[in-house]
Amino acid sequence: MAIVEMSKIRLMGLDYHRDKILNALQKTGSVELVATQEIEDTVKFSDVAARQEITEKHDRLKTAIELISSKLSENKHFIPEKGTTEDSFFVSYDDFMSAPEWESELIPVLDELYKDENRLSENRTERIRLNNLRSQLLPYSTVKSNFSDFKDTLYTKVFFGTIKHDVVTDFKNFISDFEFTEFEILAEGAVDVILVVSMASESEQVLSKLASLGFTKCQFDENITAFEKIKDILTELSALDKSDENTIEEICKKSVYLKKLKILADYYAFCLEKINDSERFRCTGKTFVLEGYLPKEREEEVKESVEKVTGAVFIEFSAPGKDDTPPTLVRNNAVVRQTEFITDLYSPPNYYEMDPNKIVFFFFMIFMGVIMADVGYGFIMILLGGLLARRIKVDNGTRRLWYIIMTGGVFTILFGVLFNSFFGFTLPYKAPLPSPVPEGDNTDGLMIILLGCLGLGVLQIATGYLCKAINCFKNKDIAGGIFEGIVWVIFFIGFVFAAFNFLIEYLMPDAFQIMDSGVKNFFYTMQTPGIIMVAGSVLLAAVTAGRNEKGFGKFSKGFGAIYGIISILSDVLSYARLFGLMLSGMIVATTFNDMGLGLMTGGLGYIFGPLVIVVGHVFNIAMGVLGAYIHDSRLQYIEFFSKFYTGEGEKFTPLGSDLEYIYLTK
Repeated sequence: MAIVEMSKIRLMGLDYHRDKILNALQKTGSVELVATQEIEDTVKFSDVAARQEITEKHDRLKTAIELISSKLSENKHFIPEKGTTEDSFFVSYDDFMSAPEWESELIPVLDELYKDENRLSENRTERIRLNNLRSQLLPYSTVKSNFSDFKDTLYTKVFFGTIKHDVVTDFKNFISDFEFTEFEILAEGAVDVILVVSMASESEQVLSKLASLGFTKCQFDENITAFEKIKDILTELSALDKSDENTIEEICKKSVYLKKLKILADYYAFCLEKINDSERFRCTGKTFVLEGYLPKEREEEVKESVEKVTGAVFIEFSAPGKDDTPPTLVRNNAVVRQTEFITDLYSPPNYYEMDPNKIVFFFFMIFMGVIMADVGYGFIMILLGGLLARRIKVDNGTRRLWYIIMTGGVFTILFGVLFNSFFGFTLPYKAPLPSPVPEGDNTDGLMIILLGCLGLGVLQIATGYLCKAINCFKNKDIAGGIFEGIVWVIFFIGFVFAAFNFLIEYLMPDAFQIMDSGVKNFFYTMQTPGIIMVAGSVLLAAVTAGRNEKGFGKFSKGFGAIYGIISILSDVLSYARLFGLMLSGMIVATTFNDMGLGLMTGGLGYIFGPLVIVVGHVFNIAMGVLGAYIHDSRLQYIEFFSKFYTGEGEKFTPLGSDLEYIYLTK
């Protein structure tokens, strides 16, 4: 099986050697640590001071990395040195462990970046203040007088400010009876700038009215006009922009340190991981005990690696107990490994079940080939998927997705040859299978392909029940394997024997007439055994469904098993989506071909015709691949996995492997 057999490790060592031992375990890349079971006269390890110190260093490095990266994306004119800005890169173990030696070089860089970030923050705050000030000045921009000109005198009060335009008339009417009050509109707009000069005896009434109308007194009193002050503000804003530009340039220049900053950040992330894991250990005053899981095949390597750094250590390996939940490490060949990405999106397999990836690979690629089914599209998928996958150096989900598309292209070519489709055109040879695009009233081709897709559904669902049996047998549940797995496999075999001739004769009478007599006779012969297999398997499933229940549960479970046939047949019908997606893709391809060829009648038609064909096929390939991936995945997750797959496994994550920026090499 592709799921690697795991061993449980228990290690006891001196606390003085703890860090060296953890480093040795990390170097092997083979041990995932877990919480140590309670041991008498031991306590949990704790080192609050070390955690705080390393957390501060790690956070400071991450802030610096994010600052440099963000400013590099903003400054399109700055060209960093080649290789300094890679998102993920490989680092040797020795370089990784020597990263603390760079602290003396990087601390001044971090200090400068801290100052740069503060300068940008201060400039941002000042820019907000100046823009707010500018907004307040804009209504006064056409007033020719200085702000200082609008002052009270010994006998008068001056009210200079803004008021809403729609209440000006109300104010005019109010002061019409005031003998010693003068009013003038200095600027009009959404709000009007007004000047009111009033004798002291009338000023209190005037001010009260202005306040009720929402009058805002001018806050400026400098010996300068609004226009001149706005001009000064724009000069200050320009200076801030220049300061930001210079600061961002200085930050971008520090990208030469980006790789070292990332390595050191991941080193401290590893140190934090060691502290987090250590807090799950049990310890005494001078010793500690750790537990974890590792591949059984790596036991000797791990033991030798630890004993190289200290001889004062005790290591014990054992098989996981029935109450243990080991992490899952899946190992497949380079081709099947691609579909681990698809399975993991649903859920990684748990340690105690079979790895479904080989089967998922087979069906996923077959289904993608059926949906796309075009030789030209297959070549595009291979070229595009292979090119983009090769550009990604790390074996991550994105790279595997492009390899899935590339491999799907191979199966797309296969089915394209079978259906004789090349970018929607028919090549000059007789296709082994009928075209899904019917000509005239002949629908036999459609029915053959539809039944073929449903047949693939029957095959996959039956395979799912076979996998259910394998999982049950693996966990020594013999009855479950037989009654919940094998019985339903027999049901599907019997169903094919019982229904084959009937379906062909009913749905495709013309094709049935010319069908090989040997095939007809075989299925006629097997029809009665098929009916017996269907009836017997359903009866056996109903009788045994409630074998672990009590009372009424025995009956209800049996009835549920019979009713479940409806759900199973519904699942089979879901595979008709393969036919629907293939048919729609081929119709779209031929439609664009007809449109393009129809335009090629002369003149500009020889330009627009091919353009329509190319754009149409680009659109069709993009939508086809997207639809194929989504619906293909749905068939795996819902129709297939629901029959046997438990999932919910925890992926094997060795100590020190979950790094953010780098990938370690030996």
